[in-house]
Amino acid sequence: MNRNKSYSIIVSMLFIGTALLLSGCTSNSSNNGDQSWLDTYTPVRSLGTGANDFWIDHPINGTISHPQWVKESLEDGCVVFVVHRHTCTWCDPQAQRVIALAEKYKDANVVFYDLDIDLGGDIMMKGYDALIYDPDGPPHYIALTGIFTLIEKDGKVEYGWHAWEGDMTEAEIESWMKDAMHYHHRNKGSI
Repeated sequence: MNRNKSYSIIVSMLFIGTALLLSGCTSNSSNNGDQSWLDTYTPVRSLGTGANDFWIDHPINGTISHPQWVKESLEDGCVVFVVHRHTCTWCDPQAQRVIALAEKYKDANVVFYDLDIDLGGDIMMKGYDALIYDPDGPPHYIALTGIFTLIEKDGKVEYGWHAWEGDMTEAEIESWMKDAMHYHHRNKGSI
């Protein structure tokens, strides 16, 4: 009898432990297109004017006129772009990190633009359009990464964004992307 009781306790503990482990694996992740995590996600950043905030206005130039392709894309999801040149050995690592994360979240309402200006045409033009988001103005350096979302300011939904020149870690990029996805999910019905 003691042996059966011990066996039942061990099996129960394994079941509970497995359930706890698996539930921890799904928290705050995209999980193959399942976006339920967006309802409970707590963003790291909010709207502001600092280096770790989403902006409405350009930190140096003030009011910004977003290109039409950015505004239209925000109807479908948060927007992420990386401006780079595939011939640039210095900017390629940043471009590859952003491209990999965009692929990871492709089913999570992320609209991604790989703006390799060496390719010419429409891609090059969008890459040059995106230089307006250079946070410290000219001269412009690449890789330039931008993230856009819909964010609430004074009861009105606005285009919130942030951009960087140079390298970021994968964890930093992913954290910004999750924040952007959360805000877009929360505010998409208001624009």
